[in-house]
Amino acid sequence: MRRIVFLAGAALLLTAAAQAPRGAPPAQRPAGPTLPTRVTAKMLSELCAQDRAVCLGYVIGSTDSWASALTAAGRPQVVCIPAGANNDQITQATVRYVRAHPEEGGSNAAVVIFAALKATFPCGY
Repeated sequence: MRRIVFLAGAALLLTAAAQAPRGAPPAQRPAGPTLPTRVTAKMLSELCAQDRAVCLGYVIGSTDSWASALTAAGRPQVVCIPAGANNDQITQATVRYVRAHPEEGGSNAAVVIFAALKATFPCGY
């Protein structure tokens, strides 16, 4: 039950973050947490080292939340995950990115996941 509440809270944060006005340029992420942060990128990295299933749930939950928030806001998708990519591959790519960017350790984990997805699976437009 705690995991469901945790993921639901992340989804709410992601939805709020994606509610920028239509046509607005993408916001640059300032250093450090700018959203109410329950999980930082550093915490996510540590969590992923301890519990693969919870890590996958958080990353894929965040991924789905970003995609649905952009759709609900009428904004284009900026992450284009290949149809053949499985959840474990998406999670591992994200974890590699998080660990390669320790300077993001204090940032909101869901925001860093979105940056990882954009860097790893960019759309062609």
